[in-house]
Amino acid sequence: MSSTDVFSAPRNQPSKPRRRQLGTGIAAVLAASGLAAAVVITSVHSPTLAVAASATANSVFDVAGRGATVPFLEQEAESAATNGTLISGRAAETLAGEASGRQAVTLAGQGKYVEFTLTAPANSIDLRYSLPDSGDGVGLDSTAALYVNGAKNRDLSLTSRYSWYYGSYPFTNRPGDGHGHHFYDETRALLGSTLPAGTKIKVQIDSGSAPATTVDLADFEQVAGPAGQPANSLSVTAYGATPGDTTDDANAFDAAVAAAKSQGKEVWIPQGSFVLNHHITVDQVTLRGAGPWYSELHGIRAGIFGKGEPASCGSSTTPSGPGTPGTSTNVKLYNFAIIGEVKERVDCDQSNAIGGALGGGSVVSGLWLQHTKVGLWLDGPFDGLTVTGNRILDQTADGLNLHNGISHVTVTNNFWRNTGDDGLAMWSEHNADHDNTFSFNTVVAPILANNIAIYGGSNNTVSDNVVSETQNQGGGIHIANRFAAVPLAGTTTVARNTTIRAGVLDSNWQFGVGALWFDGRDSALNGTINVTDTDILDSNYEAIQFIDSNTNDIHFTNIKITGAGTFAIQYQSHAYGTIKNVVATGIGKAGTYNCQGPDALTTLVDQGGNSGFSSTYCGPWPAPVYGGDNGGGTTPPPTTPPTTPPTTPPATGNLALRHPISATGSQGGFPPGNAVDGDANSYWESTNNSFPQSLTVDLGSAKSVSKIVLKLPPSSAWGTRTQTLSVLGSTDGSSYSTVKSSSGYTFNPGTGNTATITFPATSQRYLRLTFTGNTAWPAGQVSEFEVYTS
Repeated sequence: MSSTDVFSAPRNQPSKPRRRQLGTGIAAVLAASGLAAAVVITSVHSPTLAVAASATANSVFDVAGRGATVPFLEQEAESAATNGTLISGRAAETLAGEASGRQAVTLAGQGKYVEFTLTAPANSIDLRYSLPDSGDGVGLDSTAALYVNGAKNRDLSLTSRYSWYYGSYPFTNRPGDGHGHHFYDETRALLGSTLPAGTKIKVQIDSGSAPATTVDLADFEQVAGPAGQPANSLSVTAYGATPGDTTDDANAFDAAVAAAKSQGKEVWIPQGSFVLNHHITVDQVTLRGAGPWYSELHGIRAGIFGKGEPASCGSSTTPSGPGTPGTSTNVKLYNFAIIGEVKERVDCDQSNAIGGALGGGSVVSGLWLQHTKVGLWLDGPFDGLTVTGNRILDQTADGLNLHNGISHVTVTNNFWRNTGDDGLAMWSEHNADHDNTFSFNTVVAPILANNIAIYGGSNNTVSDNVVSETQNQGGGIHIANRFAAVPLAGTTTVARNTTIRAGVLDSNWQFGVGALWFDGRDSALNGTINVTDTDILDSNYEAIQFIDSNTNDIHFTNIKITGAGTFAIQYQSHAYGTIKNVVATGIGKAGTYNCQGPDALTTLVDQGGNSGFSSTYCGPWPAPVYGGDNGGGTTPPPTTPPTTPPTTPPATGNLALRHPISATGSQGGFPPGNAVDGDANSYWESTNNSFPQSLTVDLGSAKSVSKIVLKLPPSSAWGTRTQTLSVLGSTDGSSYSTVKSSSGYTFNPGTGNTATITFPATSQRYLRLTFTGNTAWPAGQVSEFEVYTS
C-alpha cells in the first residue's frame, strides 16, 4: 500500500509461459486493444474448474492454467552460458534474495558475459539487471554490450538511478541510512530484425571500468510492428505534440482529448516519445497508441487520470487547479507505455501512471507502466473497470491499489514485477471495496509487503494467480482487517492460486510471515473466507499464518503445501472453521507452531484427508530448514486437548507461561500471546495512543502469588523507558481488586530490561496489568509477563 502506515511497527530499531484461452469478454477487450495476436490458444480453461498445479514449479511460468498469459519467453541468467559469478540465497537486502528464483549472475570485469539461446523467434529483449549505487545515492550509469551470434548489435543503457532505497519506511536515497534494497531495474530494446530460434544473445561487459553488473533474467519477445492511426481518430501531433524532443506535450494532449471527446473520436498517440509534465485528465474518451514498444509517454508527471484525482502533497498536478471531482466513465486506454521519472518514494505525491476514478465500463489494456510511484492507484467510490493485458514494472510503491469503495472491477491477465509495495491490493478505507476480482495475474518480487492483499471489504475474489519472491513484511496472499479498512464481510474467495517462495522473515517482527496469511489486526476477521485448490510451494518460512485477532469463519479445501522453511501452519491467534484435504510435505521445523494452548488445534474442524502437519512446536523462533520433512505423519491434529498439556509449568515456576491471555487492544503483529510464549524477543504492544490499556492472564485456577517479573526484549535497540502501571487481581474474571497500586517501573537494556513487582501473597486466578504511561512509546509493552508464588 502507498499509505503513511508501516506494515509492522519498528521499535527503536529458460522457461516457457503457459498458454490458455481467454474468456469471451476479455478476448474482446484484447482484440479492441490490438493484443489478440499475442495470445496463443491451445486449450479452454473454465474458471470454475479446480486445476491442480505442478507441485515442483520453480518458475512462475511453470504453473499450467494459472497466472498471466504473456507475449514473451523468459530465460534466467543462472540457466544460461556464463563466465560470471553465480549468486544464490534467500536473505533479504541481497542481490540474490531479490532475484527471480533467488539466483542471478554477477558480471564483474571486462569480458564477463551471460549468453542466452533463443527458444523461439524474437526481435526484442527486456533485461532485468542491477548496478551498484553511487556514494551519494544518485545512482550510476553504465552500458552492457549486446552480441548476436558473436557480432555486436548495440550497447544497452543501464542505470541505478531508479533503484536502491535505504532506511525504514517510506525509505530514502541516502546510503548512510543502511538497509539497502530494491536493487533491480529493467531496460528494453528492439533488436532491428527477427532472430530465429537458436540465435545466441550475449550480454557482455566490454569496458574495463564498468561497475559490476548483476543479470537476473531476460525476456525475449516477437513484437509486432507499430499499428497505424485508426479511422475516426485525432492525433496528438495535430494539436502540437512533438515526438522525440524534450518539450512538454501535456497541453497538446489536453487539447486533443477535449477535441476527441466533443467530436466522438479517439485520441491517437503515434509512434514516438512524448513528454508530459502534468497529468492528463480523461472522461468518456479513448486513447490508443501504436503499441507499448512504440508510443511512449515520459516526464515528471507522465500519467493518465480520471476525475477525482487527489491533490499531490497539497498541490494540484493539473494546470487548472484541483482535480475535477466525480467519476470518469467509458474511458479506454490501449497500447502505449508510460515510463516515468520517479526516483524516490513520497507517499503524498500523485506520481502514478494511472489514477483517479475510472468506472462505468472503462478499460485499461495493453499498457507498459514503469518508473512511476504506483502503476494504477484508483480512488473510489466507483463501479465498473477492466484492467487486462498490462505489464507493470519497477514501481516505487504498489502495482495496483483499489482504494475506497470500488466495486465490480476485474483485474485479469496482467504481469507485475519489482513493485515497491503490494503488487495488487484492495484497500477498503472509508467504504468497502466489493465484488471485485483479481484473476490470472502473475506477481513477482514485491520489495515490500504482499504480492496480493485484501484489506477489508466484501465478496471479493482472488483466483488463478501465480505469485512469487516476497521480500519483506508480507506474504504471497494476505487477507486482513488492517489500515482502518471497513472490516471483512460477506464471502472472500481465494481459489486456484499458486505461491512460490512467498512469505518472509519480517524485518521488524523478527518472525516469519506466511505465504498465505490472515491478520485480524484492527478487529477479528468475521466474514467467510473460502480457500480452495491452492498450491503453496517452497515457502521461505511458514505456509499459512494466523495472527492478531481471531479468524472466525475460514474453510480450507484441497491445499497442497510443498516445502516450507519452518511450519505448515503458524497459529498466533485462533482460527475457526474447517480444514479438508490439506497435505503438507517438506516441512522444515514442525507441522504447526502453536503457543496459544491445545484448543487452538481444535477450532479448525478436521473434515478428513489432512496429513503432514501433526507435529507441534512452541518456543523461540527457529531458523528455516529447506528440504526437511518434520511436519509429522498422517495423523491429524488432535480433536481434544490432552488431559495434561505438556507445556504446563511446575507450580514453583512461572505460573503464567503459555496460559490464556487477553488484552484490551494490541498493535498489529504484537498480540498478547507473545507475553506468555517464553520468548523474550517477541512482545505484546497495546493499541497506540490510547491509554489506559490492560493485559490479563488466566492462571487456570486460583493460586498464591506474590511476585511479577516483566520483561522487554533484551536488544540494545530498545532504549530505556519507564512504564506506569498497576496490578489488579480476580478469582472469577469479573470482579477485580487492586493488588499493587499504580507506579512507574523502569526498563533498562543495560540491566536486562526487566522490572520486578512484589506484593503480599494473595490468591488470584486472573492477574491484570493496567498501563497508563510509557516514556518511550505511546503504548504498553511486555515481552514476558511472568508470575511467581514467591
